[in-house]
Amino acid sequence: MPARFEGAYAYARVCGSLARSYLGDRAAALAAQARVGEVWRGVFGDAPPALPESELADAAERAVRARPAEAFLDIGGALAAEDPFFAALLRKREQAYLKRVLSAIAEGSGEMPAAEDPGFKPGFDAAAFPDLDRMLRRSRYRWIAERGIEDLPAIKNGIDKQYYSELWAAAGEIPKTRAGSLRELLRLEVELENLSWGLRLRRYYAMGAEVIAPLLTALPGVDVVQPTLDALRKRADVRSDWASWRWERLVPDARKEDGGDWYFDVRGFEAAAHRFLARRLRLRLHMEGETYVPLYAYFRIKEFEAEAIQGIIEGIKLEVPPGEIASYAVDTTGGGE
Repeated sequence: MPARFEGAYAYARVCGSLARSYLGDRAAALAAQARVGEVWRGVFGDAPPALPESELADAAERAVRARPAEAFLDIGGALAAEDPFFAALLRKREQAYLKRVLSAIAEGSGEMPAAEDPGFKPGFDAAAFPDLDRMLRRSRYRWIAERGIEDLPAIKNGIDKQYYSELWAAAGEIPKTRAGSLRELLRLEVELENLSWGLRLRRYYAMGAEVIAPLLTALPGVDVVQPTLDALRKRADVRSDWASWRWERLVPDARKEDGGDWYFDVRGFEAAAHRFLARRLRLRLHMEGETYVPLYAYFRIKEFEAEAIQGIIEGIKLEVPPGEIASYAVDTTGGGE
């Protein structure tokens, strides 16, 4: 039985935590740091480990990746650990770890990848590594053992689909008074993920719609695939094709350097979609304080924060101009409150 839900208390804790998070202008300020150790001190509030800069960067990125789940469990308490929806939400870190394990098996590694969070316990038998069948046959990932991992990209794509399928199903079991607009937000998230994924595959891998369609995430009862298929029918170098499109507001007005012809900037679209979703999450969490929405939005926003901080660390390593790092951090976190 999930713990008692006290919406107002959870909402207050979410707001307090987000006020201290590296979002918008605070993310931009963090991006101004010149060394990874300074980022570590700013994010974690203590002195960084005595490691060479490259090793410190790796350690910082691992620690940052663990932050969304840690923060969520701290804010949500027993409910976050026990409720089926939040268990499904947190399963993203389990699946990220599973992908690393499967890659190690495919590469013939004799060493089990270490979990980045020492307190994390996966829902499969990691001790059976590298025996795929023993690892997965009693888990929700038994289908991977049955299919094998010869086509590892397809397996990883299936894991991503499974995440949203299980999350969508769990959201459908939440009483309406607690669910609020959870399913609306999930539908929006998946639709935008499909669009970014499909447009990226066309742009960078020259894939056609018939190849891309099976790779998209579908949800029962709503159509989150057709918008991507419609977008793939539009020409990437004809601006008028995108006029009056449902997501035209997210289409950046990029131009080629060699003559000024317009083209569809996939990366710009992804950044705009990220900003749009982050802002929608912040709006809904403030409007639905008595529901599960603030906790769900909190986890997603903390994921955006972690992604931004990792980007800051990577930018420092690569000596990217601070202004570009700051712009990326703001885009990734959706801007300020």
